[in-house]
Amino acid sequence: RTSFTTCGVDILWFGTAREMFHSIIGAVTGHRNTYKRRDVLHCDVSDGNTMFLVEAISAESAVPPRPEGAEKEWTPMRNGMASDWGSAIDHLELGASPPRTVSHFLKGDTELEFYHDLESYFWLAYLITCNCAGPFNMRRDW
Repeated sequence: RTSFTTCGVDILWFGTAREMFHSIIGAVTGHRNTYKRRDVLHCDVSDGNTMFLVEAISAESAVPPRPEGAEKEWTPMRNGMASDWGSAIDHLELGASPPRTVSHFLKGDTELEFYHDLESYFWLAYLITCNCAGPFNMRRDW
């Protein structure tokens, strides 16, 4: 087992669409930094592996309260991060057989590239907007 000092809450607990997209941009930025600095790809982008960074394990951190005197347009702006790097691969590692994206199969690519994980973040944003009826994990009942 592994324990981390960084706390996160599932990305489906967004307060507004603006906050959700802000956190996805943060996760993409972290992903880019990991690839550029360490040549590592995540290979498992999903709603369960993309999280909001929170200060502590508490209800107040998970769902931030509106500050007193905040403007009507106020929204929480928690940063996003990728978690569960168990499927990550060293991009230079020979013989790696990571999960593939749809475009990977359609194009017949033989090597996983940075843009495959970026495509996964696009699909994540699309699926969240289709499957969430509102903030704080309000899912549509299809």
